[in-house]
Amino acid sequence: MTINKAKTLITSIDNNLDGRMKYTYDLIKPDSFRMKMQDCVSGTIRYLSFELKMAPGKFINVEFACDGFSFNFPLKKNVSAMIFNLNDFTLLLTYGIKVNENSSNPELDLDVEF
Repeated sequence: MTINKAKTLITSIDNNLDGRMKYTYDLIKPDSFRMKMQDCVSGTIRYLSFELKMAPGKFINVEFACDGFSFNFPLKKNVSAMIFNLNDFTLLLTYGIKVNENSSNPELDLDVEF
C-alpha cells in the first residue's frame, strides 16, 4: 500500500460504527494530520495528531499522540502516544474510541481518561 492510499483510507472514516463519534481531519504536513473527534451525545471535542510512516515490507505505520487525554487498553494503561500499523489504527477509529462504555466488540473497548 502507498502513503496516498493510506491517507485516503483513514480520512474516509468520518465516524465510528455506531455514529456517535464524528471525525474531521486537518492536514498539517504532507503525511501528518490533526484529527478532531467530537462525541455527538456529550459534545466533547478531543484532538489526536497522527503521522503516516512507511515501515519495512511496504507496510504503513501510524504514529499518533493524544492532546490532553490518554487511552487505557486492556494490557497497557495511560497511553497518550503509540505506533499502530494502518489496519489496527483504522479498527481503532471504527470501533474503539469511546468513553467509559462498552461496545459490541469488547476486545476493542477503551477507557479514555482526561
